[in-house]
Amino acid sequence: MGLLVAMRLSRRTKLISAAAVAVIVTALAWYLASPLFIVTGGQEAPPTGFSTVIATGSFVDGEPGHHAEGQVSLLSDGTSYVIRFANFSVTNGPDIDVFLAKGPRVALGDVNLGSVKVTEGSSNYGVPAGVNPQEFAYVVIWCVPFSVQFGYAALSFA
Repeated sequence: MGLLVAMRLSRRTKLISAAAVAVIVTALAWYLASPLFIVTGGQEAPPTGFSTVIATGSFVDGEPGHHAEGQVSLLSDGTSYVIRFANFSVTNGPDIDVFLAKGPRVALGDVNLGSVKVTEGSSNYGVPAGVNPQEFAYVVIWCVPFSVQFGYAALSFA
């Protein structure tokens, strides 16, 4: 009888363990895959007073399976800077951010401008005071938790 109870506990333990693993795998799969199916759109107006175009560029795809397109502009009002995305589209993902970078991949010393606001449309990203954007040659869309490049634009300075 003791063996029968031990076998039942063993089966029950295996069933509970399998269910726990299934829940964890499902949650992880949803976290990783759901952003691929979620599109956030929006048309943020160009920033008022930022009429001087310092640099422009066009987005290209990042690592395989990650798509980006659209135009980027570095604008100034004479004292501060804004990065503007227009006709922008990017594959969504978990925690994708916009960086001013010295190369096409994010590295130490590059500047995080915040999370991507929309995966389709137009948006603006303020450059922090004290940062000289002319020291950076790229705007990069980067997945922070997985260190994956979703796309980048080389800046051509006027």
